[in-house]
Amino acid sequence: MNSLFIAYNMLRRTLLQKKGFLMYLLIPAGVVSLIIGVMGQQQEHRIDIAYINMDQGPFGAHLLQELKLLPDYRLQEQSSGADLKESVTKQKTSGAFIIPEGFSETLLKGTAPQVDMYQLSVSEATITLKITLDSILSGYQGTVDVHRKQGLEDKSLQEAMEKTLTQMEKHQVKAHVTDLNLYVNPNMHLVVGFMLMFMMGVINNTISVIMEDRRMRTMARTFTAPVRSIEIMLGNFIGSFLVGTLQVLVILIVTRYVTNYEYGLPFFSQFVMLEFFLLASMGIASAIAGMVKNVSNMGLINSLVVTPTCMLGGCFWPISLMPEWMQKIANFVPQKWVIDAIQQMAAGHSLSQMWMHMGVLTLFALILLGVGTVILKPEDAEVG
Repeated sequence: MNSLFIAYNMLRRTLLQKKGFLMYLLIPAGVVSLIIGVMGQQQEHRIDIAYINMDQGPFGAHLLQELKLLPDYRLQEQSSGADLKESVTKQKTSGAFIIPEGFSETLLKGTAPQVDMYQLSVSEATITLKITLDSILSGYQGTVDVHRKQGLEDKSLQEAMEKTLTQMEKHQVKAHVTDLNLYVNPNMHLVVGFMLMFMMGVINNTISVIMEDRRMRTMARTFTAPVRSIEIMLGNFIGSFLVGTLQVLVILIVTRYVTNYEYGLPFFSQFVMLEFFLLASMGIASAIAGMVKNVSNMGLINSLVVTPTCMLGGCFWPISLMPEWMQKIANFVPQKWVIDAIQQMAAGHSLSQMWMHMGVLTLFALILLGVGTVILKPEDAEVG
């Protein structure tokens, strides 16, 4: 009961005040929603491709028509080779290609034509364009070979190919692509990362309250009563945990049902993983609260604990981009484990398969809470 009284007192001094309600609920939900609006949503966009068609036969026109029908490309015709190269070098388009003169005649002769491509750098857009062009050209060559095997040559071959292309343009057989949403939003780590940063703000909340109790000697007076050090620490722990839980609920509800951000995993699974991270954060807060002796040192907490661990844990960029030795160090910060668990569940894994991640986060909480209980001395006043 002593711990519950202390927890309620912390809740009353933080969340139940106007400033606390604004700092711990409204601002985090608003900032995360703003991040989602600016860069978090996975946007579908068409790739701009420049082209020049120097062919006078039916194959060049049919090739362009097939590319225009694809939802992935937006074709932009250029008047000259210089304009085409300029559009690529100035990054007005992702890539470019030229259909050479005599393109149709080369195909009718049974020879593979050369379509020149231009790109500033190798990218997914240019690679997919090359694959698409190769696929279409391979289809042309296969059709020409079939007619040649039937004994068609020259004019009769050209007439047969024109009739074939006319039938192909009708697209009587179509493929229906079903999006099973098996991919993970590449920007989700950024959204979840900022969410974790706000949750770690509870660390500052816990330490601020404990520092105030030390400065006012409230903690020392509490310790003179029949209240043990572990009860004081547990009360601060529970109070901060309640504040963090309400913060998690508000952020998830706002981002899911107001901003309509698609995380790709159930609400309950994400909430449980964030609660385990909150436990680990509270453990960190307990350990730091026992070490910080002066309120003037509070400014060092962000620079020495919150920001570096968020950087190592993948809150600002994917862990795979970091050197191998930094990836190994990332295993010692809780952010890495919760982000990895959320991404795996978004890719199709269930919450029950995240037992190792939940175990590691629980271990963080137990060890650090134990350290904080040992080093906390409630009878001490603030130093300095």
